Amino acid sequence: MTKKTISEKLKDLIEEQKNLSFLNPKKAKDSEALGIIISQFFEWNGKGIFESSYSAFEDSNFHKFNEKFQKIWDKQYSEWKGGN
Repeated sequence: MTKKTISEKLKDLIEEQKNLSFLNPKKAKDSEALGIIISQFFEWNGKGIFESSYSAFEDSNFHKFNEKFQKIWDKQYSEWKGGN
């Protein structure tokens, strides 16, 4: 028996999430199911979701995008916390 890679395990979880969350799982995108998994994993906490997204973009070398993404997050987070 061979060990499954992390990607293979994640793909299995994505397929399971599609079956749980969508009326037509075959039409659901992997990204949609993964988004649900991430949201639930972080218990709908925006900061965890942001940090995970930021890390994914950073790993994919979207550095310039992340500079803007960070500014947008900081502004929005400040507003949620009662700032301007």
